[in-house]
Amino acid sequence: MKLTIVVVSYNVKGYLSLCLSSALDAMKRLGDGQSELYVVDNASADGSVDWVRSAHPEVQLIALDENVGFSAANNVAIRKAKGEWVLLLNPDTVVPEDTFERICNHVEGQEDIGGLGVPMFDGTGAWLPESKRGMPTPWASFCRLSGLWRVAPKSPKLNSYYFGHVGREETANVEVLSGAFMWMRKEALDEVGLLDESFFMYGEDIDLSIRLVKGGWVNRYYSEAPIVHFKGESTKKGSLSYVRVFHDAMRIFSEKHFAGGQAMAMRWMIRLGIRLRAVSAFLHGGVKRHSFAVADVVLSMAAGFGVVGIHGMTTGMDHPLVPTMTLALIGAVSSWWAGKWFGSTDLPFHRVRTATAGLAAALSVVTIYSLMPEYLRVSRLSASLLGVFVGVVPLVFRSLMVALRPGRCRWRTSRPRVTVVAPVGAQEQLVQWVRSSYGSSLEVDVVPLLQGRSEGRTGSDLVLCASALGGAICLEAIRAAHERSEDVRIVPQDLLLALGGLRRDGAPTSNLSWGADGLGRADRLRAKRRLDLIWALVVLLAGPGNGRHATSFSRKNARLVLRGKLTWIGFHGGWEGADRLPDLAPGVFYAGTGALAPSAEEARRLDLRHAADFGWMRDLELLMNLRMD
Repeated sequence: MKLTIVVVSYNVKGYLSLCLSSALDAMKRLGDGQSELYVVDNASADGSVDWVRSAHPEVQLIALDENVGFSAANNVAIRKAKGEWVLLLNPDTVVPEDTFERICNHVEGQEDIGGLGVPMFDGTGAWLPESKRGMPTPWASFCRLSGLWRVAPKSPKLNSYYFGHVGREETANVEVLSGAFMWMRKEALDEVGLLDESFFMYGEDIDLSIRLVKGGWVNRYYSEAPIVHFKGESTKKGSLSYVRVFHDAMRIFSEKHFAGGQAMAMRWMIRLGIRLRAVSAFLHGGVKRHSFAVADVVLSMAAGFGVVGIHGMTTGMDHPLVPTMTLALIGAVSSWWAGKWFGSTDLPFHRVRTATAGLAAALSVVTIYSLMPEYLRVSRLSASLLGVFVGVVPLVFRSLMVALRPGRCRWRTSRPRVTVVAPVGAQEQLVQWVRSSYGSSLEVDVVPLLQGRSEGRTGSDLVLCASALGGAICLEAIRAAHERSEDVRIVPQDLLLALGGLRRDGAPTSNLSWGADGLGRADRLRAKRRLDLIWALVVLLAGPGNGRHATSFSRKNARLVLRGKLTWIGFHGGWEGADRLPDLAPGVFYAGTGALAPSAEEARRLDLRHAADFGWMRDLELLMNLRMD
């Protein structure tokens, strides 16, 4: 037998479905009786065991009574392996149909290869640098954890952790393989030993890779067999929580492979790296979330100084610095609040919101300037010119970004568009599921096959690719999505779930969650927040009233709503699946009638309606009725 595949699963039934379907298809290329597949379940609570038994009886299932960790679970199956090669495969991976065949052809006759890894792409189509790695020395670990490797990703000094001097399209010998796809010779494992079970999660692949090298075997990075690795379903890699888990694994590794000063240096480097990562993650996240808002502010401030300078040159007047800075700040503040309030910074861009935000910013500049005391004023002409600038620039700037960066920026279509990529026989079922799950006010395009990277996809808010098309098509769809920053999800053949993409939830929570008009959309949340603020001001000015809900309409609650601690109309909760509702503050009143629902089923119905078909007029009507009651 050529190959034994081992998949360790823990509460990832949807991703396991994708993994098994693609792996079984790839195994067929090796011929009958040439491969076997083990699924070791670490006491999952999501029904994975029963599902594997019914959906894939050909798989050899080992159901453990407790979560023994990644290493121990893999070892259970490895000890039973009959194949010449053993592949450790993560459950959140998708392999093209020719993957195993390609690798078998590559390793044939190369008796020195002990382990092999392949290029991996995440659910957004981005290449994963951990596809190939070097020895995690103290310096290499520091550069990786601190993010210093990003300064010179091809440097053998700064990026030795990710073996930066070896290109991702280059097949070469490396030191460390990834446990997500770790192809190993069974003979080599018998010599150097199995996975070290003192590693619960992370680090075990590094340890085994180093032991293979020390045992005289070669680890190979084979660039001709790329796969999908959705990555981090239990711990998001790159996050601070992952870094802490990684720190514990590296502590065990350093105690095992380093001694004395090196071991101490390793611990200090990792601790320092964690602190630097926390700072860099905060800064990077802030820049990414607010990049367009910051650009609007910078342009508005520059325009404020610019119009005053032009006015001074044309009139010969000398304008003091303080009034000039005041006008620039007025422009910056107006652009900031208008963009956030009306959603001109949302991606994809919306023409009407962008134009409305520009108009609001222009009116804000003129209004605030007119209220300034005389000693802080520059000139009415300068203020008017700045108002025109902040009114026009958002639309012009975003149009320019769409033209220059079509991969990241685009205008939103008038109706949300979903593209379904599926075989002819599966199209109708997927389309019906999309309309029932995400709302009927959608444009649904259907593409039977991806014949090119752009066909049927430009302008879509969401692309759903059926896994029935095969692992190669899924990989191609995901890689193509990366070029356009489109949100592509893979739908398993036997489970109606949308997996992967820009967000890794089981439903498309980034663009079309909870219906085309649902509270998963930023503009709907903003509309709800605007209503909360306006009604809170009404209560603060007019008082709680004399109705039977006067206690709820208290000024204290109004102040909490203003601070974002409460919302006037919130969810009931208390039913199975309620944790997947959009994130809202606790409600003063409950969706539907204002009162708590008498049953979990009624609470579910009212919550889902509020989440999937939100309307601020409906909320306003309810608040008015409650106040008069």
